[in-house]
Amino acid sequence: MKRIFLLVVSLALTACDYTEVKREIGYKGKSRVNPWLAAERFCEQYDGDVRSLASWTAPTVADAVWFVPAPILSNESFTRQLESWIEDGGHLVVLVDYANAETNDWSGPPPVTNPEPAFLKLLEGAGIKLEHPEIARNNVKASEIKFDGKSYNVVAESDSSVALRDGEAGVFASVKKGEGRLTVLTDGRLFRNRWIGEKDHAALLDALISATEYDGNIGFTRGSALSLWALLSEHLWPVLIGLAVLTLLWLWRNFSRFGPLEAAHGISTLRGYDHHLEALGDFQWRLDRAAALLGPLRAQIVERGQRMSQRSGHRDDDFFQFLADLASLPRERVFRALAETAPADSAILTRTTADLQHLLQVLH
Repeated sequence: MKRIFLLVVSLALTACDYTEVKREIGYKGKSRVNPWLAAERFCEQYDGDVRSLASWTAPTVADAVWFVPAPILSNESFTRQLESWIEDGGHLVVLVDYANAETNDWSGPPPVTNPEPAFLKLLEGAGIKLEHPEIARNNVKASEIKFDGKSYNVVAESDSSVALRDGEAGVFASVKKGEGRLTVLTDGRLFRNRWIGEKDHAALLDALISATEYDGNIGFTRGSALSLWALLSEHLWPVLIGLAVLTLLWLWRNFSRFGPLEAAHGISTLRGYDHHLEALGDFQWRLDRAAALLGPLRAQIVERGQRMSQRSGHRDDDFFQFLADLASLPRERVFRALAETAPADSAILTRTTADLQHLLQVLH
């Protein structure tokens, strides 16, 4: 019965109608995280090295062409470095839209971001005007881009437009500046992995790289902001070195093994005579509160005091007052020193012993 039930269920499931749908979701591996991977490999045919950067890094004299997303140019520090590099012969290619690595080429358009004032100032200094969707929405399409006397068939569309002074607005503008060149492309999809093989996109990339008169490295910046870890690694190491030095000095100051050497054979303080007496007195104090030590001393003082009082004719006088006058001590202290059975603590024992020694010295 169980087998018949399973057979019926399998027949019912296999008899159901279904529709198979294929949906393109994008590349895998490195191409998924680096939209400029195909362009970078295309540029490996040139003499210079190809640099793939995850965040902002200023170009150097060894760099010839630099591809940078416009959102990265967010402050005047970056733009000043680029201006100096362009003046010395570098070629900067700025990609306005679809330029960030996190943009998915198989989803909708990325969110619109405001152009940074520092970026607009850089373009204005080169004679280029950018109309951005936040300023004026212009759905600009282009099937042809003219550059360096040649025409390239492209598929470009952007809500931003760029133009030279008194020129026609479009998706592409390039101008010489100093010894170098500044190029703006509003549709960055032309050089991304998915579209670089279409039309003349690769040929346009080749023309932009060949436009500079200097040979050098080619850089592609993928990120949209300065990396915190890159900033710390660049600027925090002097602080860390200072903290390490201060830590070593603190250790040298506070740990004995980092300080001066002690004597190898120091004299033990426990071998001193006074410490032997102190240890003996402590033992007697714990044994019977020093009554055994004070008894013989008191007996000797009483014997000598009585003999002296008889010789001086004061046998019938107050004996404690006689000793007090003789030792220049108060009668109460003399009485406590001779009559108190056991001192209450070590401090009273010390004072009692001192008084008895003084009396014994006077009666000697």
